[in-house]
Amino acid sequence: MSDFKVTLLGVTENPQTLSVAAALGCFEEKSSAQLMEELMKLPEEERLKKERGVLKNSFGRGHGSVGDQVHFTFSIEDLPRVVTFELCLPEYLEHLQQSLRRAKASRGFYLPEVIKNSALGKKTEVLMLKSFELYEKMVEKGIPGEDARFLLPLYTKTNITTTGNARELCHMWQMSQRKGVPSIVRAVVDEMISLAKGKAPYLFEDYGFNYETLAWYPSAQLYSLRNPLINDLLKSFKGDKRVTLIGHNANFLRWGISIEKAVKERDETELANLKHVHFEFFISLSLVCLHQAIRQRTWNHTLESIYDAVKSAKREKQTRIIIPPSIKKSEFNSAFQKQHQTMLNLYCELVKGGISQEEAIGVMPHSLKIHTLIHVNGWNAINSIGKRTCLTAQWEIRAIARKMAKIIKGVYPELGKFAEPQCITLGECPEVEDCYYKKKRRS
Repeated sequence: MSDFKVTLLGVTENPQTLSVAAALGCFEEKSSAQLMEELMKLPEEERLKKERGVLKNSFGRGHGSVGDQVHFTFSIEDLPRVVTFELCLPEYLEHLQQSLRRAKASRGFYLPEVIKNSALGKKTEVLMLKSFELYEKMVEKGIPGEDARFLLPLYTKTNITTTGNARELCHMWQMSQRKGVPSIVRAVVDEMISLAKGKAPYLFEDYGFNYETLAWYPSAQLYSLRNPLINDLLKSFKGDKRVTLIGHNANFLRWGISIEKAVKERDETELANLKHVHFEFFISLSLVCLHQAIRQRTWNHTLESIYDAVKSAKREKQTRIIIPPSIKKSEFNSAFQKQHQTMLNLYCELVKGGISQEEAIGVMPHSLKIHTLIHVNGWNAINSIGKRTCLTAQWEIRAIARKMAKIIKGVYPELGKFAEPQCITLGECPEVEDCYYKKKRRS
């Protein structure tokens, strides 16, 4: 087993009773505050019986908003990145995560018992350590940590702080039970739910219908066994273009949206109007960059199955690898590519040796290229693209954001002129340290 540790840092006071009072307040003349006061005065056994009955007939029947009123915050230590990829997929969970740039071989990495105890256990540990050793050599020689980390496996340990309401935590649990999801993901999520259940047992009870509902806002699924839509898009958009525009609503801006007013006056009415301007981009990126992109929660994703990506990597070899420019032009280029291929071969060897693909997937490096279909609205074109095109943004997501901005400029020039780094759009740099891009561009 992994030595991860889940701590429930904070929770809404009396979460279960509060949810019940709020639910009852939808149907009774009394306010939720009055109902809460009455519930708290009941003998515990009577109150719990009432709470279970109300939740079974509301939250248990797919009325997800009953679970939206209460929040839980978790600190999770030493969980592998293969888990945080899953945690960051639901769009209504919130996270602050330790940077992968802080990874050290001395901290260790997770390895499932099924691999440890297999004939390939020792070999796997040795090859995983080689990735960390090469990472540290690159950093010692001046390769930026944000680039050296591309080689680290998905079983690299990290820390994360995660906050969510009861509805989205139930959604996450339901996601974790699906085929293709690594067992360590289930173990971490089960522990989170167990701690939350200790505070609100009937909010997290499986009533049958509540875990088979459309009440969850659909999330991208990295560990799905396949995604036919992405596979069809790959056939249609062949080649190695990093960013392809496959759809937009070009006519919408004719209906009186004032982009100038939205941006310069921060007019929220107009900013809200921009949410109805749509762009659909088909993008290829590394797993490092994907992790950043899915945490930009207002970008809606549909992901290629990571298992399809690995199958493709076996066929396409070097076209399924993202090599940072600083490494490509360094003495480590050959060693980087070799280690990436070594880890891919190890994955294949593990699966061939009887290890399930969901347990083997954690040995894959973050340099694996994967595809995503991203929906970006007009507000994103100004806000998130403005942040990501900043010179201080990570190079890969900056390059992708710049290509998105260039495409938007071609389709909607009046919107595209604001798809710029924040210093241009806002008139001044909002960061702690100014890179003076605005001044340089004027000179």
